[in-house]
Amino acid sequence: MLSIQGSSRLRDILIAVVVSLIFSQIGFLVLLLTVPLYTLYYRKGSRDLLISTASVALLLIVMSVWKTRSVADTELRRALVIIEVLIPMLLMLGMFFVIDIIPVISGFRKLYRFFLATAAAVLVFIPVYNILMQNDVLTEAISSQMDAVAGAFFGDGSGTYDGEVFKSYLGNEGLSGYMKNFYMKSAAAIFFLILLISSRASEMILFRMRGRKVQQLSDFKVPDVLLWPVMLAAVGMLVDIFGLLNLGYATAVVWNAGIILLFVYGLQGLAILRAVFARFKVPNALRMSVELLLIMMIVIPGINYIVIIGLPVLGISETWINLRKSIRST
Repeated sequence: MLSIQGSSRLRDILIAVVVSLIFSQIGFLVLLLTVPLYTLYYRKGSRDLLISTASVALLLIVMSVWKTRSVADTELRRALVIIEVLIPMLLMLGMFFVIDIIPVISGFRKLYRFFLATAAAVLVFIPVYNILMQNDVLTEAISSQMDAVAGAFFGDGSGTYDGEVFKSYLGNEGLSGYMKNFYMKSAAAIFFLILLISSRASEMILFRMRGRKVQQLSDFKVPDVLLWPVMLAAVGMLVDIFGLLNLGYATAVVWNAGIILLFVYGLQGLAILRAVFARFKVPNALRMSVELLLIMMIVIPGINYIVIIGLPVLGISETWINLRKSIRST
């Protein structure tokens, strides 16, 4: 009996490790890297999670060293290995905050644990990023790649109107400087979103397999205490957009915090819409069509402000007016 349980346990660990490694090697599927590990934890507990996570981390390092074996420059090879494993390692670090096994934050609301996981990832990322940027070969290679991408679109038409507009939009630092600025303002927010997706996906998979009810989005409620942080972040973003004040290093904090909080309140706005759909018994097909339309509107310039601003404002409004309670009581 014990041998059967042991073999079953080993099998589950191996499956989680293999699936996680596969996800880590397939582009955008890296955001699902932690889903098998979350699922293993919910099914088997923290011990098996620690074993599987350590195994994934070790194998990722071994695979990265093997993939970069042809790079002659030692410093460049080390940098490439770090780049290869950085995102998966940060995702696994964030996972430990989210599943609530760290004693210091045990019992915190899950949303706050997402915030703390993102902050911890940033604290790890900053020194690693500074180390990588000291590698001249790496930075030169990245800049060359960025310039090549820009040249592929506007190289032959550098004197054209479109080419000049493109150059003026990117500024003196070109595409590499633009991308650096973009990631500085959004990297933590992207990480927060990936953590949220992976955690939610694992819960939906496992809970539905077990016949348990998953918490509905329509019940999601943002703590009222986050109202002032989102207001301050929104003001800071506007100050930076209109160039009213040089925020310096605080720019990255303002933008990342602002995007995260606006997204969270946007979820609350969507939760209110879901409550409206449920109250008036809107068919699922129509509800899904409306939500798909909202997603499509995000990528349409100009119109996307209806979603980017409208949903968070709707969510914030529930701080003063309990819209869902009013809707459900009518």
